[in-house]
Amino acid sequence: MKEFFKNLSYPYKLSLFIGFIFILGMFLGSFGYKTYFLNKKQSSNTLAKTYASPLPTILEEKRETSKDANRFNILLLGFGGAGHPGGTLADSIIVVSINTTDKKATLISIPRDLYFSGHKINNDPSIKDALNAITGLAISNTISVDFNSFIKFIDSLGGISVDVKKAYTDNFYPVKGLENELCGFDSQKVSELHQKYSGFELEKQFTCRYETISYAVGLNQMDGSNALKYVRSRHGGSDFVRSQHQFEVLKAILQKADVNKVAEVFSFVKTDLNENRVKEILASIGNPLDYSVSSIQLTEENVLVSSKSKEGAYILVPRNGEGKFEEIKKYIKNNI
Repeated sequence: MKEFFKNLSYPYKLSLFIGFIFILGMFLGSFGYKTYFLNKKQSSNTLAKTYASPLPTILEEKRETSKDANRFNILLLGFGGAGHPGGTLADSIIVVSINTTDKKATLISIPRDLYFSGHKINNDPSIKDALNAITGLAISNTISVDFNSFIKFIDSLGGISVDVKKAYTDNFYPVKGLENELCGFDSQKVSELHQKYSGFELEKQFTCRYETISYAVGLNQMDGSNALKYVRSRHGGSDFVRSQHQFEVLKAILQKADVNKVAEVFSFVKTDLNENRVKEILASIGNPLDYSVSSIQLTEENVLVSSKSKEGAYILVPRNGEGKFEEIKKYIKNNI
């Protein structure tokens, strides 16, 4: 496999690298899978056949970190984009930290409600600098994607066949464009509901804003819109279930994609990476399929606590106090 990767031309390596970062970050997200490799029995000498090969095998592998390991960090951002409420705010924030010495890639999920310098991190005008201050990691470049691009990417594959392992139903998936519908209530009833409920319990009273999505066990044919619903759905199970859905979609993409479709990743993302920078990264990273992959989530179970801003909005702050990020930096350093 190493010889296979070495013999690839630069454009193919470039596509594989971007696909590696983009797919891992945007589809695996916060999921705690450790490692995946292509099936070692492959004997193909063409990239197209490689992508048509059996699905990756998930392995558990823990690797030690060398004291002076070489590392670079790339920021992945997911946005709602045009036509979505708060479409310019980051919906997903993930720092991919790649240790080229020990062949390790760590996905660090940053909650969008983390408070920094008087506002939530997802609304920071210089988010790379802000995340450097929070994580202690120097972030060199950014790759971003919006929901519409995700949909187009899946549709460019002709849809995907997702192997759903457990039947799933979400009765409260938000319908785009109906976020502010009153569902037939008059102003007095709306006021009463606001006094009685808050948060998601309040939103559930406006049932016309939602649709039910449901998936049976086995192969489910999904276009881009349906795949987006499947990976974004939050109210039919736990975060672990949501991450499992993301992984199932990733496997479906790897099964369906060929070299031409992998190259098309470029048309679906925005990035400040230029050709020279990518060449530098490729020289240091080697074969991305050799890397172990793990994840870190900053949550209330480790380094954060919930709080409220001066305006009364829900926020997350460091356990040691607002603006004190040393514990977060230490936690990340000990786990990458």
